[in-house]
Amino acid sequence: MTRSVLLATAAAALAVALTACGGEGASDAAPSASSTVSTSARGTAPAPGTVAPTADTTSPADEEPEPVTSSAPETTAAPTTAAPTTAAPTTAAPCAVVTREYLITTLRMTASPDIPLADLQNARCSGNYATALSQPEGTLHPVVYMFKYSAPVGWRLMGVDDAIDCVNRHGVPLEDARVIGCAL
Repeated sequence: MTRSVLLATAAAALAVALTACGGEGASDAAPSASSTVSTSARGTAPAPGTVAPTADTTSPADEEPEPVTSSAPETTAAPTTAAPTTAAPTTAAPCAVVTREYLITTLRMTASPDIPLADLQNARCSGNYATALSQPEGTLHPVVYMFKYSAPVGWRLMGVDDAIDCVNRHGVPLEDARVIGCAL
């Protein structure tokens, strides 16, 4: 009886850990990551139930055989390796994750307190640079928010201005500046 409770607890803990570590990508890459664990737990739960009536529960020898629980994580190891595919953007394609919402989140997380938060629109990205526009009430021209990607840090806010000359001021390559709309 103790063994089956231990196995059920271990399977439940493993299912919670896999679900927590998987994030959104785990449900896309392997929709049955947590169901695989629960299926394995259901498959192994009857086996200890059949062994429990024949063995006495007071001896420590019954608690020692844990290869059953160690074999369960081996069968679920494959779905957990698929989860990191939706992590941070790779250095080769940092623009792959840039959207309006992504830049708004980056602005909230990386901007200094003196920079106002804004509802960014028209997100553009090229190379390691991105821009987005905001049109505050009462202004005639949009405000440009410029972001830069670096591998160890990720996306960061570089500057905010009515018109950013990013080629001369921030060293953005001319081709990228034309795409993101900051070449003056």
